[in-house]
Amino acid sequence: MANFCAIRPANDAASLELSIWCAALLPAIAGSNHTVATDLYASAAVRRAVERAFANIRCVLFFGHGTETELLGARDAALVDGLNIAQARGAIFISIACSSASVLGRNAIENGVESYLGFSGPFAWVARDPDNRFQPATCRGILGMLEGMTTGAATQTMGEAFTEVVDFYLSGAGQGTTNSAFGYLTAFWDRQHLLLLGNRNAVL
Repeated sequence: MANFCAIRPANDAASLELSIWCAALLPAIAGSNHTVATDLYASAAVRRAVERAFANIRCVLFFGHGTETELLGARDAALVDGLNIAQARGAIFISIACSSASVLGRNAIENGVESYLGFSGPFAWVARDPDNRFQPATCRGILGMLEGMTTGAATQTMGEAFTEVVDFYLSGAGQGTTNSAFGYLTAFWDRQHLLLLGNRNAVL
């Protein structure tokens, strides 16, 4: 059984939508003999609370805004950066946010985080996901981990899921729709920038 920490600042429309995706995972976590030890939502997602939540945690789920070096909360305040990432040592860290795998992810591994799954560039999707493609693709690998999938297999599964979104908009039922061009481009971009660092064989 693994302890999870969910961090979902929901401080604007985009991060609010991502926080809803994260919230949808929480019942599945609890139903898979795992525990949501902490759910830091909206104003509860402050740096001090994040650092407290990192203690003895197995998996961190961050859904919100990021930069190459930080994961952000309200007013662009850094919730996680190179100064406190070591407090999540030993954990699997999953960041559904822009760009953080490029620098922060490497800092995380250097400071004892076991695996860091995120994106090396901006993370994008069709707003409000009207075709219900991006949320399932983004979360598929995480759901797989609840059933015993390794971080490496989960990353591969997510990549395959984004490929399915590409195909949906490029040549499938989404072809020629209002969202087809942007949907195809963003899914392709997300697939290209999905990045796993650290132990590919880590499990919950």
